[in-house]
Amino acid sequence: MVRKILIVICLIVFVGSGAYVAKYVLENLHAEKTVKQVAESRSRGLAEVYAQNNDLVGWIEIKGTKINYPVMQTGEGTNEPDPEFYLHRDFNKEASESGTPFVDSFSSIAGATRVLDESDGSVSIASDSTWNWLIYGHHMKFGTMFHDLMNYEEKSFWEDHKTFRFDRIMIDDDGNVDEIDEDYEIIAAAYSQIYPDTSNAFKYYAYAGYYDEESFNEFLNGIKAESCYDTGIDASYGDQLVTLSTCAYHTENGRFYIVGKRVQ
Repeated sequence: MVRKILIVICLIVFVGSGAYVAKYVLENLHAEKTVKQVAESRSRGLAEVYAQNNDLVGWIEIKGTKINYPVMQTGEGTNEPDPEFYLHRDFNKEASESGTPFVDSFSSIAGATRVLDESDGSVSIASDSTWNWLIYGHHMKFGTMFHDLMNYEEKSFWEDHKTFRFDRIMIDDDGNVDEIDEDYEIIAAAYSQIYPDTSNAFKYYAYAGYYDEESFNEFLNGIKAESCYDTGIDASYGDQLVTLSTCAYHTENGRFYIVGKRVQ
């Protein structure tokens, strides 16, 4: 009788696990199909992608990896509406474990521009843009979304893939959508984790909504200290930064991130 009960329990577990795996596989296949459809629209310009979903703020691509996705944002500057809306939703706003890469709600991208002071040649970031744009993406076991960020733990990979592209949209006063294509050179790649609020540890994810020079320098020093290797590439206040962040499994609530600065 005990043996029969154990066999029944094992069968239930087996069937349940199989159903979960099947659901996971089907959802990932559906997510990839959605991405391919969006990529077809992207080939005709970001304006066409934006027309399908105006939560779009740009497109992220790293050559030599699978990272080639739309980037979304909700709740900019506030906690409402849901700033993590795309954590488990695809581009079409349907439920998806893969989610869609999205920008931290406190990172301001809209209207971001560099301002040249012709009197002394200095360059600064316009006050309507934060100097760091923090983009989150899932680390999917199927190798999709931001899974390939993990390759940057090896300096040899960085040496062959030193830049990524973040193309963003700007909307003028007449509602026209312009596409701004920009390259970023990677200045740091590091492991981290989500720390308790009371911790004094450097929290790279806490620097998504700043404008001032002091916080810029704090962030730069922090990522350089945590970086897996020295890239030899520096940055200074006035440089636009983009941070790509994903989950890592070296510790509880682990994270891995790379930081790039906009190429002049």
